Amino acid sequence: MIATNGRCTNYIAGMALVYVIIIGPSTARNCSMQKISPAFTLAMIFALKCAQGQDLHAMQACTQLSDDATRLSCYDAAMGVPKSAGTAKLHSAIEPKNVSAHVREVTPLPAGLYRLTLDNGQVWETTQADSALVFRANDAIVISRGLLGSNQVALSGHTTSVGAIRKQ
Repeated sequence: MIATNGRCTNYIAGMALVYVIIIGPSTARNCSMQKISPAFTLAMIFALKCAQGQDLHAMQACTQLSDDATRLSCYDAAMGVPKSAGTAKLHSAIEPKNVSAHVREVTPLPAGLYRLTLDNGQVWETTQADSALVFRANDAIVISRGLLGSNQVALSGHTTSVGAIRKQ
């Protein structure tokens, strides 16, 4: 989908309206790709190029921004992506690659899993069990971000880790 701005949007909408009026509703239903006029095709190509040009200039301006969240917001605005709670949540959920914290509270779960409440207020649950890892209150831990959004939690200074998901 190509996001369009101002004049290009109006031009595309106008061309579509003219096309439907000229060929008529009954012809539009029975129209094959071979019956589309070359002039209309060229007009639509021009309109789409116009829209791409506007988007490209707006996106090039975004490359000058150094802050990641601001740059992402600039790209969203350039592409016409509406602001929503989902994108705001995404910006606030950006986390560093590794998080070091201390365990404030440990809740054992079935099958050797744990719920870890950290000193920074985050709540994590392990998704894998390993008898070599026993979490206790006041333990120093490291949570590492892995591939495809996965996370691993380990006791600081240990090489053994297990999968974890953030609950809060």
